[in-house]
Amino acid sequence: MERRDFLKTTSLTASAFVIGFYIPSKSRAEDTKEVALQPNAFVEINSDNTINFIMGQVEMGQGTYTTLAMCIAEELNVNWEEINFKAATVAPVYNHFYGPLMITGGSSSIVAKQLEMRKIGSALNIMIKEAASKKWKVRAYDVETKDSKVTNKRTKEEFTFGQLVSDLASIKVPKDPKIKNLNDCTIVGKPHSRHPKEAWAKVTGNADFGLDIRVDGLKYAAVLHPTVFGAKVKSFDASNVEKRKGVIKVKQIPTGIAVIADSWYVAKEALNDLKVEWDLGEFSKVNTKSMDEEYSSLMEKDGASMRKDGDSAKAFKEAKKVIELNYNFPFLAHAPMEPLSFAAHHKKGKATLWSTAQSQTLAFAAALKVLGVEASNITYNTPYLGGAFGRRGAINLDFVLEGLFVAKDEGYPILTLWTREDDIKLGSYRPKYKNKVKLALDEHGDITAFDAKVVSQSIFKGSPFEGFGFKDGVDGAQKEGLASHPYSIENHDMQAYITSSPIPVLWWRSVGHTQSAQTVECSIDQAAYYAKKDPIEYRKSMLTNQRFIDLLDDVAKKSNWKNRKKEKNVGYGVAIVESFGSICAQVAKVRVSKDSYKVEKVWCSVDCGFAFNPQNVENQMVGGINFGLATLLSSEITIKDGATIQSNFYDYTVTRISDVPDIEVSIINSGEKIGGIGEPGTPPILAAVPNAIFDATGKLYTSMPIKMG
Repeated sequence: MERRDFLKTTSLTASAFVIGFYIPSKSRAEDTKEVALQPNAFVEINSDNTINFIMGQVEMGQGTYTTLAMCIAEELNVNWEEINFKAATVAPVYNHFYGPLMITGGSSSIVAKQLEMRKIGSALNIMIKEAASKKWKVRAYDVETKDSKVTNKRTKEEFTFGQLVSDLASIKVPKDPKIKNLNDCTIVGKPHSRHPKEAWAKVTGNADFGLDIRVDGLKYAAVLHPTVFGAKVKSFDASNVEKRKGVIKVKQIPTGIAVIADSWYVAKEALNDLKVEWDLGEFSKVNTKSMDEEYSSLMEKDGASMRKDGDSAKAFKEAKKVIELNYNFPFLAHAPMEPLSFAAHHKKGKATLWSTAQSQTLAFAAALKVLGVEASNITYNTPYLGGAFGRRGAINLDFVLEGLFVAKDEGYPILTLWTREDDIKLGSYRPKYKNKVKLALDEHGDITAFDAKVVSQSIFKGSPFEGFGFKDGVDGAQKEGLASHPYSIENHDMQAYITSSPIPVLWWRSVGHTQSAQTVECSIDQAAYYAKKDPIEYRKSMLTNQRFIDLLDDVAKKSNWKNRKKEKNVGYGVAIVESFGSICAQVAKVRVSKDSYKVEKVWCSVDCGFAFNPQNVENQMVGGINFGLATLLSSEITIKDGATIQSNFYDYTVTRISDVPDIEVSIINSGEKIGGIGEPGTPPILAAVPNAIFDATGKLYTSMPIKMG
């Protein structure tokens, strides 16, 4: 956006004032254009003193709205409880530092936006003070702001922020406003529940989620999809469907057959009367067992190098002990609580969208391509998202494209809604992984070599993110956390193998760390066992990063590790993982019975540099741990005859309330570089629990989910 365009589109009227500006970052160092007035976050103040924070990130339950609002409010000195949230439209000014797009993911919202939001709040605070001081004819030093009001310290006169709206138009936006040191903040860094406006809207049912879209003339669509991955429609007969009351239209789209009706129930039930002949293709002969065999056969050859240093072959030749471990991780569905949906109204060269995509830019671009409308003729709306865990960031834009193709040229708004069965059975899974590890130990029990092989589909290859996540035959999710493990080991030979199938794969909460955390941390634990050394002390002996050591000490102290009670059938396991810029250590206490186990307690110590909202950090740790437990207890996607067996929560089971352990979270503000918090709680639990079961039983389970019977 050029400066003149910003001036045209920025509201500077007597009724409202909107501010935002560009804060340079390292990732934008090559941007040499004049950018001082390019906004990438906004605050809207109305003359009635209502204040709206306009958010470019999506809120999907992770607390982004609240924490980013805290950053603005800290510097702006508004009445915290009275601010409102508005979702931003699609514009480059809201782009992420990942690249030229709006996106929410990778535990990056606070990392990417906190500085910008704080600077925006500070700049507007300075401008409000200047506007008030001019009206009172005093120095800016003689005025102060609090609770959305500005006060003359001499006379005690007051203006609301809204009363100064028209005066703000003549005030120059500061280029580099001063902000508080984080340790001096009164809102940021203090525990806050969800903002009361957001929380109240949700508990009263007034918050609009994707499924809540209600507009005049709204119709509903359901889509009949093939059950076999890669299958295509050969022919279909919709004559019985078209006779149904309430059915408006039957329409073939690239991914199946859509039924448009007056109600969702009518559309969904009408699918039962569709007669479709499918071309099932060769994948109909594939099942989980045959995929396992394919993955194993690939490992017999040399793969693409993820990491190679030292002389691994020599280290194994001289080793006193060699540990070999095989890990198996199934496909995993995301299973957010709110099923996927997309609504669109396409009529006469214009379109209105209601999108629950994690990337507004990609969904917007898809609309341009599918609907063939001009960007200026698209109105984009972002409701609340009822959970995502990466699913609504689908690289193939499956549910977005379906909604667009269904609504194209129909002339009325249509909400295309997936069932839970659609969501579970149609892919975009965490990839299936088969990993192999070899460790060489010397006479002291120290690891002298770490070899690994990883087989999976690629998340990034062939996607818009290939340049970011795929290189030299290695998918970023294969080596993430594995090739970059934190331990001082001299020799490595780590190889990757890419397989392919028509099953779409996607990032899943903590992405590659979902397989590498267990691969690294369970293997390290086995080495500690054979070395006859304490697992925490063994790890510390190989660590050089003090943050890791401090976290292990903290979680050891919190769990009373050194004096933990020895009980029959009870085990304790530890793991530590760095992901998304944060480090998290966990100790799990597990009680084992004949054919099952129960995670009774988890101690979690996390260092994200600085906790902007400690309560949300704790919430995300608890949520991440419980999310991860499902993959250990029961969650898995299996394939038979080219189709997914599981279909809903009765057979794709997630963590139940009865599974939830007591969780104690400790937060360390190290002052180091700020990291993300939405995902780092998940990876450590994936290793800490198997390590605890080994401590209790002497058996390490390396195939997930853990089946003890």
